[in-house]
Amino acid sequence: MNDADRWDEKYRDGYGRSISVPDSFVLAALESTQMPREGRALDLAAGNGRHAVELARRGWTTEAWDVSPVGLAHLDEAASEAGVEVKTRVIDLTSCRSSLHGAFDLVVLVNYLDRELLPHLASLLAPPGFLIFITYTTDRSGSRPSDRHCLKPGELAKGLPGLVTELYEESEGRAGLIASPTRAITAPR
Repeated sequence: MNDADRWDEKYRDGYGRSISVPDSFVLAALESTQMPREGRALDLAAGNGRHAVELARRGWTTEAWDVSPVGLAHLDEAASEAGVEVKTRVIDLTSCRSSLHGAFDLVVLVNYLDRELLPHLASLLAPPGFLIFITYTTDRSGSRPSDRHCLKPGELAKGLPGLVTELYEESEGRAGLIASPTRAITAPR
């Protein structure tokens, strides 16, 4: 079974329906004084779209990309109920990592880890955009997600290629950062 079919099945069985509140790290990041208040936003690996709907509620022009058409249909329902618009796109991130490009002011990536995707995240941001990324670490409580889909403790502290870490937090089996594209250094005249 491929990823799309597996996730479609999970969403048909009700996965994620009870999770509608955005991640607290994301909410805190959105409230940060350094964070822009509007622009183009992308909820990457959006799942049921709890973050996409929140971004749209806050006035962002929002897109949500995910491998599951069923998950995105749930997102469409949630956006409609909230009275907001979110543009959705079915995309398999594992097959198009190197061709990802965008001009987003904000990219949110929550609870999805594909180490081969990480070097390509900067290509989605329009300077001076921001990435908000948070996921599990192997020292989480419980056995889900599997260790393969978790960061090692301290792994994210090293940062991400092409991005400057603005804020990093790690505790209780979760690691997250806010990062922005590497700034070009200009020589003084």
